[in-house]
Amino acid sequence: MELIQFLCLLIIFYNVSVSQQLSIRANSPTTTTKSTSTTKPTTKSTSTTKPTTSSTSTTRPFTTTSNNVSNASNPLAPSRLESIKNSYSELNLLSKTNPSDFIFDFDKAVTGVSTGTGGRTVSATAANFPGLINHGIAMTIGFLAPCGINLPHTHPRATEINFSVDGDFQIGFFQENGASFIMNEIHKNQVAVFPKGAIHFEQNLNCVSATFVAAFNSEDPGVLTIGNSFFGSLPATVVGASLGGLNITTIEDIRVHLVQNPSIGIAECKKRCGLYTFKGESFMNFCVIQIKKIQ
Repeated sequence: MELIQFLCLLIIFYNVSVSQQLSIRANSPTTTTKSTSTTKPTTKSTSTTKPTTSSTSTTRPFTTTSNNVSNASNPLAPSRLESIKNSYSELNLLSKTNPSDFIFDFDKAVTGVSTGTGGRTVSATAANFPGLINHGIAMTIGFLAPCGINLPHTHPRATEINFSVDGDFQIGFFQENGASFIMNEIHKNQVAVFPKGAIHFEQNLNCVSATFVAAFNSEDPGVLTIGNSFFGSLPATVVGASLGGLNITTIEDIRVHLVQNPSIGIAECKKRCGLYTFKGESFMNFCVIQIKKIQ
């Protein structure tokens, strides 16, 4: 515990130093603004004729179908995706695409990515992978950290089949009112199925990273993270009524502690793997408790 207390002191000292630096910067905006604004007039005058050249050069690659796209996971113009989607035949669709539209690099994806303390998930759907349009399939790869969990969620428009690449996963789903909760473990080279719309999760049970691949029978499966959506999106009054009259203050406090998916999972796994995770105020509260023990 003495080591933890020492680390807490260091982190609190660091946070204070950073906050002081930020406050100094925040209190002197006029100085930096003026110094930059005095030099900008000459820059603006010299660059007034150039914006048209640069703006056209940046927009052309988006609208030109012969554009050399090296990575199909780069963001695409919605108008282009809509044009491909509305093709009257497969040949017409192919005429609007590039060869690079039919590959997807999960390592270099910039859209469809969710990153949390428990790892990250990368999804290839019709929204960021044009080659999937009108083909009714999609895929997500989950790179879960030790004890990482892909939080309970649903796919409103797709059934999922989930393959363990390397790891042991606890998986479970709940399909509808009156149904039984189903939970299993899958190991390397095993698969699990989650019915369309079922609330389900995947938890890495090991103290090393693990990977799963999820395939869907829809190019637009959708995703709804249950906890974040229930507490974060519904009116607090409705949430409170659903929980037996829980007051709004308590609900707002819960909202502050909602985590990004994937997160670190169950306490048993964290204890077994020696993981200590804290988030924001919870960590600072822990430090305060530890420092009080010194006094």
